[in-house]
Amino acid sequence: MLVARDAIYRMLENNDDPAYVITSTSRAADLRALSDRLKADVVLLAVDRTEAHHRADSDGRPAEWHSYIDRWFDETDIRAEDWPQKAWRQSGGKAMRRKTYQGAIELKADGQPGEFRAEFATLNVVDHDGDVTPPGAFHDGQETIIEAWNHNYGELPVGKGVIREVGDKAVIEGVFFLDTAAGMEHYKTVKNLGSLQEWSYTFGVIDASFGKFEGQDVQFLRDLDVWGVAPVERGAGIDTRTVSIKTSHDPAELQAIHDAVCRLGAKCAVSEGEGKAEAGDGNASVYPSTVAARIALELMEMGVG
Repeated sequence: MLVARDAIYRMLENNDDPAYVITSTSRAADLRALSDRLKADVVLLAVDRTEAHHRADSDGRPAEWHSYIDRWFDETDIRAEDWPQKAWRQSGGKAMRRKTYQGAIELKADGQPGEFRAEFATLNVVDHDGDVTPPGAFHDGQETIIEAWNHNYGELPVGKGVIREVGDKAVIEGVFFLDTAAGMEHYKTVKNLGSLQEWSYTFGVIDASFGKFEGQDVQFLRDLDVWGVAPVERGAGIDTRTVSIKTSHDPAELQAIHDAVCRLGAKCAVSEGEGKAEAGDGNASVYPSTVAARIALELMEMGVG
């Protein structure tokens, strides 16, 4: 087993792609040596002895696990306050973290097709990872990519955006690439899912520290480098939402699409007082009716016109 472990470590030494190494070592010197060897950030997932025993019971672990837990806590010299994230970023680490937030979707009908605005993080609250992101942690004006659904790194980006801090929210003002099939699919999916869809972001920690927040032990994420934001299915965050997804209702553009459909032989649906048109007569109405406008809008959102 140790031979296999060392072989994996040798692979990671020459690997620039994000990777996670999970270790249960109880010695600070061993943890530091591993971090230096892999040029990696150290992220401590720390619980106290009582919580560790509680989780073992809840997960139905064998009775001997409790002796392993006690031995680890008796022997360890690892302390969370000795491992500030900034020190390991300076050593060249490339660790990636991810947070996901839940919220409702509100749609608006102004602006250019494909544009959207979404709140993807709440500042100055304890999130479900026990972290607090204070104001200023995000770089206002930073450009970033919109990643494919559920952070699918095997797919090309589906949009781009700019990060803003607005009050106690981190916001992405972005646009889906509607001239690509994937961008159009993501745009329509986000619009149709409404509150069932959430937002997640991947990031690197530039500066962090441990401390107290409202009487709770937390990690303060003081400086973040956001690598991408993505729509996802489920999350564990606090109060985020898509503020708006924008579509075009420009009458001239709708009329042009409507008239093109009529010339192909479609029936021009008209409301009372707008005049008459027969099915397949090829004549466009003088004024686009409500139904016709809706049809034109749907065609435009599908990339027709």
